[in-house]
This record gives sequence, structure tokens and C-alpha cells, in this order.
Amino acid sequence: MSDFYNFVKNFFSTDESIDNTKYSTVGHEFRFSTDNAEGIYWFYEGDNFTIDIHDAFIKKEIIHTGFSGLDNFYSLYSSYLVTANGECFNPYQNLSSNSLYIINTKNSKDYRFILHKNSPYLGIGINFNQSMIEECLSSYKNKVCNYEDLFFNTSTIINKPLERIAKDILNCKMASPAAEIFFESKAKEWLSITIDSFLNKYSNPLSIADDEALKNVANYIDDHYATSISQDTLEKISTMSGTKLKKLFKQKYQCTITEYTQRRRMNMAELLLLNSTLKIQDIAEAVGYSSHSKFSTCFKKYKGFYPKDIKKYAKNNLSD
Repeated sequence: MSDFYNFVKNFFSTDESIDNTKYSTVGHEFRFSTDNAEGIYWFYEGDNFTIDIHDAFIKKEIIHTGFSGLDNFYSLYSSYLVTANGECFNPYQNLSSNSLYIINTKNSKDYRFILHKNSPYLGIGINFNQSMIEECLSSYKNKVCNYEDLFFNTSTIINKPLERIAKDILNCKMASPAAEIFFESKAKEWLSITIDSFLNKYSNPLSIADDEALKNVANYIDDHYATSISQDTLEKISTMSGTKLKKLFKQKYQCTITEYTQRRRMNMAELLLLNSTLKIQDIAEAVGYSSHSKFSTCFKKYKGFYPKDIKKYAKNNLSD
């Protein structure tokens, strides 16, 4: 077994799960249960990348500092968070649903993160060895000087395309050798989307004024997500025409205004489902839905499960 395999085994203090059935069998699956969290850590090692899945329920607040040896194996790590509730520091990143989480383990001396209690954590990530990044960037040496910038400066604009790749990885049930080919293609696609978005961002930059206007629109939606916001209101806030606003908003956030609003609503609904005794209908109304069925359908679309399922899941874990 590889050095990384032994590192993971020692970290979780457990042997590899024999009945590995949830994720692809070409990877390695470790199941763990502690006072703080329980779940699955799965990983697959390619020649110059590692794909992993963190699938856990956080029972108590976790405050973690340092990597304790992980920097011997990981370099630049990009993870799509299906669901999460926490914060990472230096640099600050909000660990929330439908977002990207970036780590440069070579600059991790002051690294720390917090995961909040009573919340699920599901993240699909890829660690890219420097050799893989250098090979992909061989034709763009003059345009990309800092690999950290490549990942951090695109983290807010590539959520949508990486969501698809992440879920492809999550749902892969292929066996060898098809799985190995599949995972390599997904790693290359993930990296190429990151590079392409970085280059496009600087070849077609937003003006400072437009960028600030779009931030104002997003902040307004964040504060008023539970109400019905008219297109006319957003156009006045941004001082843009409807066509320009829709185009530039999607360029900056890689989703439509409607999708952005729905994601904000579903993230807040998830927190209420996990941390309150409110009924599902009351939560639906609190985030702007008068129809229980429409709320449940939308929640399933963005979170992968129905509100009743996560409510039951939280109740079971709270009672343990």
C-alpha cells in the first residue's frame, strides 16, 4: 500500500472497510466514528492526483489547526462542498453548501478551520500534484505565475461546472479498468475548467464599477432572499439594463440570479432543518415558499435529498 494509504489508516485509527459499497470499489473507504463526528472517508490515487470524498456528520464543533503530515502528500487541493457548515481561515473561506474549498498545504503554517456541530459535511475534492499543474500550464507560463492564484481567484466562479463533475465522481459505480480512466478524465476536466476560467477572467475582466454593482445585487439578495425580489429592483440597484445585469451576473457567479437566490434559500433552509424544531412547512415559508411541495422539490434539486430526510437524520444523530 502507498504511504498515503498508511497515513489515512493511522489518522483514522481504523482498517479499510471491507464492505465498500457506497463509492467506487477502485478506491479505498474508511469508516469512522468518534465523539466529534462519524462517517466515511474515501479516496482514489492516480499517478499525479488524488480524488477523495468526505461524507460525515459533525456531532460536536470541530476546531482544527495544522495538517499534521498531510502536506507531505497534498499540494493544491480543490473541493466542491455539496453541504457544509463552517469557516476556514488564512485565507478566510466560508465552508457552506454549493461552494468551493481551496487548500494550499505548502502555505499552511497558520491554517485552521471550524466545522459547526449538528451538521452534515459532504465534499468531493481533488489534490493536484504540482507536476500535473505544470504539465497543463506548459503553454501558459507567462500568464499564470502563481498556482495558488489560479485556484483561489476562480473559486467563486466555477461552482456550477465543478458541481457536475463532483456529482459524477460521487455517483461513479464503475469497476476497474473503466473507473481509473473515468477518474483521470474527471481530474483533467476539473483542472482544465479552473485554468480556462482563470484565463477568461483576465482576458474579459469586469470593470471595477460593474463588479461592485454585481456585489451590491448579490448582497441585496443575501439579505432579502425570503421575499419576492423584482427584476426592476435589481436593475435599479445595479444601474444596469436587464440584459446586461443577467449576462454579467452569470459571468461573475456562474449561475443565474434565480439560481443564486434558490441556493441562498436552500442553504438557510438546511440550517433551520438541522438546528431548529420548526416544522418543514414553517421552514418553507421562512425561506420564501408558500408551497410545501415546491420547497421539497427545490431542496432535493440542490441538496440531493428531501427536507424530511435531513430532518430525520438530524433527529437521529441528536438522540445518539
